Amino acid sequence: MKEEMSSVDIRYILRELQRLVGSRVDKIYHDGNEIRIKLRTKEGRQDLILEAGKRFHVTTYIKEAPKMPSSFTMLLRKHLSGGFIDAIEQHDFDRIVKIKVGDYTLIGELFRRGNIILVDSENRIIAALRYEEFKDRAIKPKAEYKFPPARENPLDVEWERFKELILEEDAEVVRALARKLNMGGLYAEEILLRAGMDKKKKASELSEEELKLIFNTMKALFNKEPKPNIVFKDSAMIDVLPIELKWYEGYEREYFSTFSEALDEYFGKITVEKARLEQTKKLEGKKRQLLMTLKKQEEMLKGFEEQARANQELGDLIYANFTLIENLLSEFRKAVEKLGWEEFKRRIEEGKKAGNKVALMVKSIDPKEKAVTIELDGKKIRLYLTKSIGENAELYYEKAKKAKHKLEGALKAYEDTKRKLKEVEKLIEEEMKKELSVKKLERRKKKWFEKFRWFVSSEGFLVLAGKDASTNENLIKKHMNENDLYCHADVYGAPHVVIKDGQNAGEKTLFEACQFAVSMSKAWSQGLYSADAYWAYPSQVTKQAPSGEYMGKGAFMVYGKRNWFHGLPLKLAVGVINYEGEDFVVCAPVDATRTYTDRYIVIRPGSLKKSELVKRIKRILGKWGYKVREEDIMAVLPPGNGDIVEVVGA
Repeated sequence: MKEEMSSVDIRYILRELQRLVGSRVDKIYHDGNEIRIKLRTKEGRQDLILEAGKRFHVTTYIKEAPKMPSSFTMLLRKHLSGGFIDAIEQHDFDRIVKIKVGDYTLIGELFRRGNIILVDSENRIIAALRYEEFKDRAIKPKAEYKFPPARENPLDVEWERFKELILEEDAEVVRALARKLNMGGLYAEEILLRAGMDKKKKASELSEEELKLIFNTMKALFNKEPKPNIVFKDSAMIDVLPIELKWYEGYEREYFSTFSEALDEYFGKITVEKARLEQTKKLEGKKRQLLMTLKKQEEMLKGFEEQARANQELGDLIYANFTLIENLLSEFRKAVEKLGWEEFKRRIEEGKKAGNKVALMVKSIDPKEKAVTIELDGKKIRLYLTKSIGENAELYYEKAKKAKHKLEGALKAYEDTKRKLKEVEKLIEEEMKKELSVKKLERRKKKWFEKFRWFVSSEGFLVLAGKDASTNENLIKKHMNENDLYCHADVYGAPHVVIKDGQNAGEKTLFEACQFAVSMSKAWSQGLYSADAYWAYPSQVTKQAPSGEYMGKGAFMVYGKRNWFHGLPLKLAVGVINYEGEDFVVCAPVDATRTYTDRYIVIRPGSLKKSELVKRIKRILGKWGYKVREEDIMAVLPPGNGDIVEVVGA
């Protein structure tokens, strides 16, 4: 089963993750060998996982953050939080990734045990997951970070160099490829399979034609279009790949739209399984001990049952052959008294040779115990010459009785162990039902209007506002129709606002949309309590600039009459409403919010940091039974700080 990404995997994932360039680093979490970077991207929140020696991809499997952040976490947060990703790169064709954030670079070493290192603009080490020294480099604070010795890149290698590398290797061609060109065994096998070559052929014996075939096949494979998939054998995952390989022909495969999704599903499930094992580790150990005890007790029960049965049968056998055994005891006593034990033994042996029936019954003689063991009906009976026939039988009955007594005790202990086992199994079952420390974030498919800021007016009209230059441009060009209305605040940098089907809306909706426009503008972050806004018809809004001027991205001109609202209050309400069959957290004018919910939080511009405001709103919504993520609240709030002025429905 695959446990870490290859150089080929890293090449494909790095190509895919270029979409994260420009994303903002919100927060960083560290646990063991992993760091998780919480990003704010164009598509919303994304979590980037980097595990030393293992993997690098976007993840939806979120591990519960440690209660106390490590010193490594704090250093990473100090230097990277709030920064923007400038580049994500692979070092040469090695298992090393570089994430550049401003003046800093986070380096993830995914080979062997791996490491995660933060360096500054001069390539000096600020912090590392672990500090260590090697023959040719050292990972320690303030030291210059040096990459491991360079290895050959199969993507860039020229024909002549390729030929030289393979021919100088005195080994099988599959090993030569894997070693010399840093691709690993699987891809070396795949190249030779596609080329139809015998992988065991000596590399030094390859002809020029064969070498050329291998070279061209290698180049074609590593430029193959992605087809991310997980490979299964007997329903168990065994590999995750960015491309389809002939090596796994006939295996069950599951395909994904992105390699990151495939990696996340593969490693995420492994992580969840590890978390489950960790969660029940002690209980499973106790269960194993109880099962071993149970097995021993079952063996003991069988032993006691057998002892009780065998001794009972021997006692019964003595009484069933009363006359015979009584005569034997009498004869043996007389013989011993007359001859002594040694002569008695000698006479028995002679009797056996002569075929004497009584002598043949004797199996052993014990002078010390004054006992003779005979065989009767295939069973051996030990007879003590100093005891009567009744006393000899009683010895066996007493043994049977003791064995039965032990059996009863063992049975009680056995039942007790079974009860304990059931209790432990129940506890394991309960633990399995508990929420794991690793959980998969199920991302629902967002509605089209969630690309924008939005609310539903008290009259039931959908109102949309841009979030930035791109969404402002998109809103006006693609989503404003002739039957809509346009609103804008008299504030520089305010968002464009569109009332869908607005020409059928009443005065109340117009007021709410204009109030939304001023509240979502920079007037909020400036701490203003009121501002002006107007509405106009779509035909008045155009990209056509006055002569000599240029309209930038997200900018539009409004010509003709503007219908003004003056002194609009910057005041909004946060609540959870149901719209189109789903629950959404919204931030809208107070009248619009209270139309759809009895519980809401009224906010105005203020001194409370936006992050703290989000936390307080989340706590209130949580008390009302709404489990809302902080990033979802953050996304709907206006820009800048604020204060809670009223909580309705508490």
